[in-house]
Amino acid sequence: MTGVGVAPLHAQTPADLAREQFDVDGMHSTIGFTARVLGVVKVRGRFRSYDVAVTYDSAHIEHSSVTAIIASKSIDTDMDFRDNHLRSPDFFDVQTFPTIQFHSDQVVAQAGGLFVSGPLTMHGVTRTVTFVATVTPLPRLGRSGNIGVELEASLRLSRAAFGIAGTNTFNPDYNPATNLLADSVDVTLELDAEREGFLDRTLGRGTPPGIGDTIAKILDVQGAAMAVAAYQTLRATRAAAFAFDAPQLDVLTHMLITRGRNTDAVALARLNAGAYPMQSSVLETLGEAEALVNNREAALAAYHSAAALDPLSATAQEMLRRLAAVAR
Repeated sequence: MTGVGVAPLHAQTPADLAREQFDVDGMHSTIGFTARVLGVVKVRGRFRSYDVAVTYDSAHIEHSSVTAIIASKSIDTDMDFRDNHLRSPDFFDVQTFPTIQFHSDQVVAQAGGLFVSGPLTMHGVTRTVTFVATVTPLPRLGRSGNIGVELEASLRLSRAAFGIAGTNTFNPDYNPATNLLADSVDVTLELDAEREGFLDRTLGRGTPPGIGDTIAKILDVQGAAMAVAAYQTLRATRAAAFAFDAPQLDVLTHMLITRGRNTDAVALARLNAGAYPMQSSVLETLGEAEALVNNREAALAAYHSAAALDPLSATAQEMLRRLAAVAR
């Protein structure tokens, strides 16, 4: 589907955007496709490696958007020989075009679901595609505070529109004239998107104990400045007494965010990013914390760094393009 007009992304505050972020759980989601050969036989497949970030505002659907980044080499049709052919320049040419990307620029509520439109880039070609998605809010389960939505959609794409010819240079046994591979490919999306709550997380377990529990206690009694100073001192003088891995402060930062303590969250996110500047997930957390206190430029800087470290991070790409629409 191509050729529809689109509206610019809605400009919201950085805090609004950060509160509306949902990450797709790859363990409970599927990006699949079906193609016909010999006129009637269906070949089904899926992409195994992808990242999808959803900005979802149930009260103002037009504020919503989605970014999807798929590793093209992760195509899987349950046949290694066929998959290697699909990865070759005869089809996807994954060495030259390692990703398939979609960035919505319009979401509109209509009868039957949400009208979603935006540019899809595949095989080096960008086309505007449109489809209708259904969204089902999920009930909160347990004590975590997780919020979730289920998204389902289907669309039909043309191989020719994206320059995917389906030749046989890299597989002489494949004969396009007799295999009769259809030009149209049906794509199905079944996505479980969540915003994790962290209310049921605990800190400090293990041997040696995690530093997060100690820092949380200092933070509650003495404030962020003393907590930061204590972390730095303990890491320099008692490194063997605690586990100082990146998730310690990352989880604590998210626990603070869940409880609305965003200023404290920023202090710890900055501390963790300083200790682990090459971990994209740590930088994404910093970007989220900065956005929640409306530090737009700092959030942009953090997400830029995260995207540079992890080109498959849909969250970083989604927030970069949405924050770009926020008035300075």
